[in-house]
Amino acid sequence: MLLIKTVTLTPLLWLLSFLPIKWLRCLGSLIGRLGLKFAPKAKKRLYNNLLITNIANSKNVDKLAKQTAGELGKTLIESICIAWPKSKNYCYKLIKKWEGLDDVLHAESKGKSIIFLTPHMGNFEISIKASAFILKKNINVLYKPPKDKWFYNLMKAGRAENNIVLLPTTRNGVAGLVTAIKRDEHLGILPDSVASMGDGSWVNFFGNQIFATTLAAKMVLKNKTTTYIAGSYRIKDGFTMEFIPYIPSSSDINQTMQEIYDIIENIIRKYPTQYFWSYDRFRTPSHAKKDKKL
Repeated sequence: MLLIKTVTLTPLLWLLSFLPIKWLRCLGSLIGRLGLKFAPKAKKRLYNNLLITNIANSKNVDKLAKQTAGELGKTLIESICIAWPKSKNYCYKLIKKWEGLDDVLHAESKGKSIIFLTPHMGNFEISIKASAFILKKNINVLYKPPKDKWFYNLMKAGRAENNIVLLPTTRNGVAGLVTAIKRDEHLGILPDSVASMGDGSWVNFFGNQIFATTLAAKMVLKNKTTTYIAGSYRIKDGFTMEFIPYIPSSSDINQTMQEIYDIIENIIRKYPTQYFWSYDRFRTPSHAKKDKKL
């Protein structure tokens, strides 16, 4: 199966990468909507997430679900046909507007590490590569390796740049983040994941409790380095990239996680259909104990 995918799908994606971004987004939207139609489990999850967060109501949930599925399809196509096969220079040119970039460059000029917390919003694959084009230091990115071997090889090769270091979500990967901080390099962490293993913290998210992984808060509090929550938003012919500075109000991990999620929620509300609502965001892991005080 790996050989078949490599021989057939890889060349096809290479050919598709030459299409204009407008055409690719149309294709992605179609794929996303078809996925909604033929994947009942994913459809149920998407509808549920949109409703319990009040992003949608019973009257407009069908419309918003289709829009969200279309945006997810765009993210997939943009990743495999633009972010991964194209250079970081190419991705940089797709960012039509930067917000907070001067602040980031000033922070880097001081010689210290920067922690970038990038939620599952817009297209973080393109935003990482675009940021890597501007920043001088290595960006050490924590990621979860996909189970599909072909897709894993495609992603790993596509993310490779001279200043992007990939670290798996394992103990060795987390240790790599610590080492990177000691070398005054930058970190890239997706903060909005369910704590399926290890420590977690219950936080409020769109009026619901979620069991969030606390790695982001621990890295921010322990290292006391400059932190930005980075949002990418899909706009016509490209993206807007926003860097929001974050300084914890206390040394409490739970409070820090809540503050991070409050900012993420504000980011999502700007373009709610561009968030990964198909993700099982509100599940309760078997090892988690719900705190009724939240």
